[in-house]
Amino acid sequence: MRALQIKTTLRAVALGGALAATAAAPAQFGLAGGIGEAFRPAFTTRDVQLAVDMLQLDDAQKFILETLYEDYSAEFHTGVDGFRDSVASMRDHIDPQNPRQIMRIVFGTIDNWRVESRQLADQVMEDLRGLLNQEQLEMWGQYTRKLFRLKYLKNGQLPGENLDLLNDVRELSLDASQVEQLQPLLEEYEHGLDEALRRREQYLQTSQSDLIEAISNENYSLGIRVAARQVELRQGVRDFNETYTQTIASALPDDFSATFTDRIRQRTYPRVYRRTPADRAFEAAMKIEDLEPETLEAITDIWTSFLAELATFNEHLVQMIRDYKPLQIKHKVKQAAARMSDSTVDRLEDPTRAEFAKRNELSTRYIDQLKAILTPEQFASLPGVRRWTTPDRARVRSTTSGAAGQIKKRVLDYPGGPRPGVSEDKSNPPKQRKITDD
Repeated sequence: MRALQIKTTLRAVALGGALAATAAAPAQFGLAGGIGEAFRPAFTTRDVQLAVDMLQLDDAQKFILETLYEDYSAEFHTGVDGFRDSVASMRDHIDPQNPRQIMRIVFGTIDNWRVESRQLADQVMEDLRGLLNQEQLEMWGQYTRKLFRLKYLKNGQLPGENLDLLNDVRELSLDASQVEQLQPLLEEYEHGLDEALRRREQYLQTSQSDLIEAISNENYSLGIRVAARQVELRQGVRDFNETYTQTIASALPDDFSATFTDRIRQRTYPRVYRRTPADRAFEAAMKIEDLEPETLEAITDIWTSFLAELATFNEHLVQMIRDYKPLQIKHKVKQAAARMSDSTVDRLEDPTRAEFAKRNELSTRYIDQLKAILTPEQFASLPGVRRWTTPDRARVRSTTSGAAGQIKKRVLDYPGGPRPGVSEDKSNPPKQRKITDD
């Protein structure tokens, strides 16, 4: 059935849906496609402004560059229109019953346009470089590396894969002498990140033909191998960023090192390192007026113990997420291949769900200690305490987790009881769509 659906999609190419159907081929495997990149301008107004700022172009150079960009933009859009006309003209020459022929011809046309569009962008860059004086040429490498990061870092799928540590260092507002001392390390990082990123992007782009072949020839194991290699290269970018996060942090002055590390953690694993409801409750408890000194000391001790245990647990969560995400990407590809070949694959359970539930239990345990040393009125004044005082919420928190638990939580929290039309009777549960791998 799935194979028939794919062939039907391929035949639709001959009827005018060539671009959409072909660009969807990588998506069939759950991968970020590179075909769409060929139909997005490689040089934009942002890149023009970046050149003006980084290369310090004078007014004459800026005017010429803007003219070059206008010419490039016009030629690019003319080329895209030409590609569409070319695809439309294929209708009379393609056998709609031959999906392999459709994929081969259409993808060949896309590949030709990819080369042509790349040449247009390369010509702009060559002309821009020809405008520069010797002093400006010394900044050329730095400009092209930043341009590449701006274009492609955003394509990261793994935690930490899309980081640019240069931006994070800049946000620290170091003084001139500190920046100068750190500069050799930052240059080393910039060159290394550029190399890892270009390896990843080169394969993401060139592997599109393999994915098309996998779809058109129903060789789904090829798509799985491509996915594995893509994930490997993504891990290379992530690992590089992880290594240099530690290296740069160790080279920073002590008062900046912790700030830098915390920012990276929060950006890489926001769900793990964002403030918890328990954090907000403890912060508020410390500000309660007229607390007895011994009570304030007890709150401090409980909060300190909570933070220490939470930090250890968060490190455990980070490692689990780090290990799980690559497996998740590859498993989605296996699921897609199974659907297309009318087979099945075991579902991959997210091990972090249960661990986040355990972290909630950790928070509850310490909040109970906080509650024990405060008066009922004091505890009731803390933000978000209903989650620890409402019986229904406690029951939901202790018996459910993940998306299903959140749905039940919203049902039970409806004012006056469950939402109208929603039964809490387990003998007659609401119908749910069964999720399968085929």
